[in-house]
Amino acid sequence: MLRKYCKAYYLKDLRQFSGWTEKREENEQELTDEDVVYLWDDFTVVRSPIIPDKGLIFDNVTEEWQRFCKNTLAFEIPEDLRYAYEQTAEEDTVAGKNSSEAEESKVSA
Repeated sequence: MLRKYCKAYYLKDLRQFSGWTEKREENEQELTDEDVVYLWDDFTVVRSPIIPDKGLIFDNVTEEWQRFCKNTLAFEIPEDLRYAYEQTAEEDTVAGKNSSEAEESKVSA
């Protein structure tokens, strides 16, 4: 699934999580508590929402981390964007079903 939504947080807020660890690439400046980072809808954390594949800070996505994000950080996809997620999920289901049907017709032919 493609990531669609992220929310900015001060790093100090995320560092409250007991299992917090930070990844850092060589030559990257060390982050401070006042730096703003971005929590994506897949619960990974990056330095920039513009280039999400670079600057990955945290990707240890566990149930405990997800609970922390939801309960402590109040992270959730806004109501007005949930429809886009639901629609994408439906499209993925239909595409998967059509793909399965096509495979079955090849097998029976």
